[in-house]
Amino acid sequence: MNTNSKEVLSLGVQVPEAWEELLTMKVEAKSHLQWQESRLKRSNPLAREIFRRHFRQLCYQETPGPREALTRLQELCYQWLRPHVSTKEQILDLLVLEQFLSILPKELQGWVREHCPESGEEAVILLEDLERELDEPQHESNLVFLSPDGGPQTQTRSPL
Repeated sequence: MNTNSKEVLSLGVQVPEAWEELLTMKVEAKSHLQWQESRLKRSNPLAREIFRRHFRQLCYQETPGPREALTRLQELCYQWLRPHVSTKEQILDLLVLEQFLSILPKELQGWVREHCPESGEEAVILLEDLERELDEPQHESNLVFLSPDGGPQTQTRSPL
């Protein structure tokens, strides 16, 4: 064998290893990115709210049969409550939060949901802060009131 053919053979062996390494790195990077995106979707309170709504609003008529309806409910519940990563206490807190929000007046429900509390305690803090804002004496500026959609709005007013 001459030197050129040895170089080609040695290149032939090295190139696949280099390609394999590059492909492995690319697959690992893609896998990591997908994992991060998946994690973000699961940990995002807005995503959890979407899963909760889908769980609560699933219609039997939208499914081909009872088994598929039950399976879909189980999937949505799993996505919402995430039992594989949530503790029992966290799951209970989500259920209590949902019930707490359901007993609030409609305008406050919407306002609190917009702020995406992750626990009942966070919802209470939001409402207490809102109450404080509404109870504070308004001297010459910033009057806070609830808008028709339930959110606080500020209006500036001149002294009388």
